[in-house]
Amino acid sequence: MTTSCRATTKGRGILQQLRRLALPGLFLFVGGAFGNPAVAAPYTPETDDQVLQRLPTPSILDGADALQEKLADDPRDRDSAEQLARLYIQAARREGDPRYLGYASATLSPWLQASDAPPSVLVLAATIAQGEHRFTQARHQLREALAQNPRLGQGWLTLAVITQVQGQYEESLQACRRAATLVPTAAALTCQASVLALNGGLEPAYARLSRYADGAGDVADNVAVWMQTRLAEMAWQKGDLDAARAHIQRGRALDPEDRYLRHLYADFLLAESRPDAAIDVLEDYVDQDGALLRLAIAGIDAGDRRADRWAQQFRDRMAAAQRSAEYAHLRELARFTLVVEDDPAEALALARANWRTQKEPADMHIYLAAARAAGEPGAADEVRTFIAEHGVQDSRLAPFLNNGTEAGS
Repeated sequence: MTTSCRATTKGRGILQQLRRLALPGLFLFVGGAFGNPAVAAPYTPETDDQVLQRLPTPSILDGADALQEKLADDPRDRDSAEQLARLYIQAARREGDPRYLGYASATLSPWLQASDAPPSVLVLAATIAQGEHRFTQARHQLREALAQNPRLGQGWLTLAVITQVQGQYEESLQACRRAATLVPTAAALTCQASVLALNGGLEPAYARLSRYADGAGDVADNVAVWMQTRLAEMAWQKGDLDAARAHIQRGRALDPEDRYLRHLYADFLLAESRPDAAIDVLEDYVDQDGALLRLAIAGIDAGDRRADRWAQQFRDRMAAAQRSAEYAHLRELARFTLVVEDDPAEALALARANWRTQKEPADMHIYLAAARAAGEPGAADEVRTFIAEHGVQDSRLAPFLNNGTEAGS
């Protein structure tokens, strides 16, 4: 594999289609995705205590030291352990660093090893498993927790998110409804609208949630950001780019450091053929894999001389993840393989594997795009069947559902 970005005419055409869909998300690593990328030889420290790198501590972990001290004094302090685990989970989401999920899991391990793990611990463990895309385990833990305590609103919300990602919309909607009396109204409405928007009810779901958002009073910032993010995605599904842009701007005004929304914004800028603006949004976040992926794509499109470097950094990250058995995201790998590496056959294989566990619009899009680019549009017929069965509405998928239109033409 060379270190240069190989965007051929076909690759650039597919890139035009991929600009029309946002692909934020965590990474799920699968070995062998890139063969044997060219990476530098590993460095071996001279002593076991040699410091290789000092990593900045996210501000969200400001209270972690005090909680660690409390746990050191009393290892049975479950309340402190749960608080610390929540901080680590939040840091993982904000920084895109899966190591924090490992820290959270280690923090909870004394209770998880017991045969009667408390429901609140199980919900946190399921959230960790969700972040690592171990969905089957996450659902098992959530069902066990909710059977013991059905009044755990966060448990129902997490179950709703997982089942929605997997395309199990009826179960997801039921989980949203079970959460409705246990969580703030804004969270409950966002949960339900998110599911309905993917299951034949895009227009009414968007209208209802948009009306609520316009008139909502005191909504916690994290819930408000989630609400504006989902509204932006729904507006983009509808093809209303002005509304999508407005929702993105509202969300970023609330939290400019939200990683998911930052990636969504970068993808939106790519869709508007503004790769230089996307680079401006992402270039300070090269330590995050999702940002590197989008920088490589934006760099190709903008003719930026840094595109090769960003692409190689992404390859190196994936090679390092393969060595350490960390998780990456198949959908992101498929996107990189198709757009940057211009390898439709491999991208199709990755997209097909990803479809087994994830069925969001972005997963539909990369599967359809890779199949078309590989000259095998019928290879993604299961996606078309799913779209028809569930009434999925998304203007960005239309070019791949019209057999008479060549993607990128």
